[in-house]
Amino acid sequence: MTRLPLLCALALATIVAACVRVPSRQESGPDRDRLYSGLIGQWRGTLEVRDYRDSARRVSLPTELRVLPVPDRDGLELQFRYHDGMGKRVTDESQWHFNKTLTLAEWRGEDDLKTQAYSIVSHTGGGNAPLRLVLETDGTADSRPARIRETVEVTPGEVRVTKETRKIGESFAFQQKYVLRRAD
Repeated sequence: MTRLPLLCALALATIVAACVRVPSRQESGPDRDRLYSGLIGQWRGTLEVRDYRDSARRVSLPTELRVLPVPDRDGLELQFRYHDGMGKRVTDESQWHFNKTLTLAEWRGEDDLKTQAYSIVSHTGGGNAPLRLVLETDGTADSRPARIRETVEVTPGEVRVTKETRKIGESFAFQQKYVLRRAD
């Protein structure tokens, strides 16, 4: 008779455990895992670029992005397709790699001779809130030394990546911005 309450308690515990939903990767775990899983898929939107003849003017180009995991390198492959404004369809492949604590990142384009290393100088949001990362590195702009800033903003249905550059003695200036919405 004393085993009956114990068996009932075990049966109830089993039923409760079976009803508890395990959170998906998107909802829990480190922010980097949520960033990766939140970016994988198909995206459509625009690439807004600074007009190099008139820096006050911006040109908006229809853009598609496909993001795939790169498991062997623990990163993401980004496949961009857009029209260059002159009727030519441009494709570009890049890889992004973030460390687990989201303090460092690497970006490498298909035509780049070396990987560009970034420090993540700001990391806000995460968890269930929109994630915003600000990455900075030293590089060049218009063949001059410059500080490069990439701001990455990720929500469940939208991705924004803004690139700005700051030449010595100047303020940060807009270069380009992707605004993409989930297409899958």
